[in-house]
Amino acid sequence: MDSERVLQTLKGLRAGRDIDAVRSAILGLSGPSGPVKSYSVSFDSIRKTVFCFLEMRSPMLDSEIRELGAYGFGNAMCLEFAPGGEFASRLESVAPG
Repeated sequence: MDSERVLQTLKGLRAGRDIDAVRSAILGLSGPSGPVKSYSVSFDSIRKTVFCFLEMRSPMLDSEIRELGAYGFGNAMCLEFAPGGEFASRLESVAPG
């Protein structure tokens, strides 16, 4: 899998329609030939942010990490973002008043 496709998939996580869509996109990067070795996805209901921890098979370039707005260290990368699109709309409709 080429690095441009990986980068585009990771950028697309912010537009996931729900937490399962985010997990599914990352799962697509896993597998025997994928760049993701392991991952964890969680949602902070107070801050309304998604947190993804990815262990990559090999480190991504610093420029790619910066382009994603992520934090990288060794073969690991952390993404934290406020969900957009349909996911954000759903959060607003169930937010406590």
